[in-house]
Amino acid sequence: MKTYYAVEVVRQIEETVEIIVEARDEESAHAAALDHLGSHGNEYQWLNPKRDLIVWRKRRIVTPAIVDVEA
Repeated sequence: MKTYYAVEVVRQIEETVEIIVEARDEESAHAAALDHLGSHGNEYQWLNPKRDLIVWRKRRIVTPAIVDVEA
């Protein structure tokens, strides 16, 4: 007997930018970089696009009307 599962997948698109910050400590640098990007983020060329598919959750379900994939 086959068992059916609904699998929810999240598509995450990530790009990176490096901000050089002069600060007294790591926490201050972190906050300053986020503040700076909030007001000037569109001035940067964002690099390294990465696409990750993340399985968000899985659950067993009763027999569905349509099956997308068999494994």
